[in-house]
Amino acid sequence: MAPTDAQPPALSLLTQNIRYHDESTLPGQADHWPERAPVLARLLDEAGADVVGLQEVLASQIPVIDETLAATHLRLGIGREGGGRGEHNLLLLRRDRFEVLDWDQLWLSEEPDRIGSTGWDGMCPRIAVWARVRDRESGGELVAAVTHLDHEGHEARAKGAGLLAQHLREAADGAPVVLLGDFNAAGGDSIPWRVLRDAGFEDAHDVAAAQVGEDIGTFPDYGTPETGGIRIDWILVRDLVVEEYTARVPLHEGRAASDHATVTARVRPTGR
Repeated sequence: MAPTDAQPPALSLLTQNIRYHDESTLPGQADHWPERAPVLARLLDEAGADVVGLQEVLASQIPVIDETLAATHLRLGIGREGGGRGEHNLLLLRRDRFEVLDWDQLWLSEEPDRIGSTGWDGMCPRIAVWARVRDRESGGELVAAVTHLDHEGHEARAKGAGLLAQHLREAADGAPVVLLGDFNAAGGDSIPWRVLRDAGFEDAHDVAAAQVGEDIGTFPDYGTPETGGIRIDWILVRDLVVEEYTARVPLHEGRAASDHATVTARVRPTGR
């Protein structure tokens, strides 16, 4: 059906923690990046998502991402230690769909503008990348963001979520928002999830009109995904209708791209 004023065009979203490149791994091991890289490239190419959020990306992994998506997507984000140093959260936006109006990267800390700053009880610097865009198909504006909360610090996760909600609210100024990422906390049952819910975000998993495939946990660690397991990778939205949600572990020749599941959603503006 062609989009009409009553049926704004849908957006496809994908979030993936790609698992950093561990140079100590050996061929044949599940975590060996040279053997995971083609699986990730295939996954990203076949997904064809409009908005892609990637976490735990090292500079050595970016060429694989660029080879797959550079022709179709604009890549935003720098390393958390500055430049290409440290892990990246990358936000990739389809070039023919979006015009970027503004974008920035912040550190989830008491000094969000200071490169490399670590917040509260966090174990390492944590970042978020956001962009305000104009959707060329609908004419409307949207804020898209990607983040990765701390894996150890309870306060860092809670306060990082609050800081992120505040920044995205200001950046959006009433526009719809999508927030993609690895939150290192349980969807539906954690303080960061409640902080973001209280800030007006909805969990695509909970509000989707349709859920495709099994309802799996998103950190199978190269094992078999657990039905009903903990979801630490989320797609959150504000002022968007979620038509479809999927969490899965695509395999190619028996190999997974990452220790995390791939989470996707199809969303649509409310038309307001």
